[in-house]
Amino acid sequence: MFCSHCGNQVDPSSRFCPACGAPAASIAPPPTGHYPSGTQLTRPRHNRMIAGVCAGFALHYGWDLNLVRVLTALMIVLTGVGAIAYIAAWVIIPEAPYALPAKST
Repeated sequence: MFCSHCGNQVDPSSRFCPACGAPAASIAPPPTGHYPSGTQLTRPRHNRMIAGVCAGFALHYGWDLNLVRVLTALMIVLTGVGAIAYIAAWVIIPEAPYALPAKST
């Protein structure tokens, strides 16, 4: 379970969060919604220029980000099909979920 006040993991039998002292009423079970896993192609929320399509492909397949951007730019300039494919990928590929902030000590 996770504390809804500070986001730290809490033992289910605890009455209070050990990090912030919030009562058990504010401690919620982990979310059950669908979050994209590391194996799913997503557009990251960091290290992106326009929509994160190139960054998503580079992260997913382990390619060099600059190479993917150069190849995409060449496809857009030389064929024009690259622009349509980029816009389609922008619409189809979901964004990565927000990351929880790191705990400061």
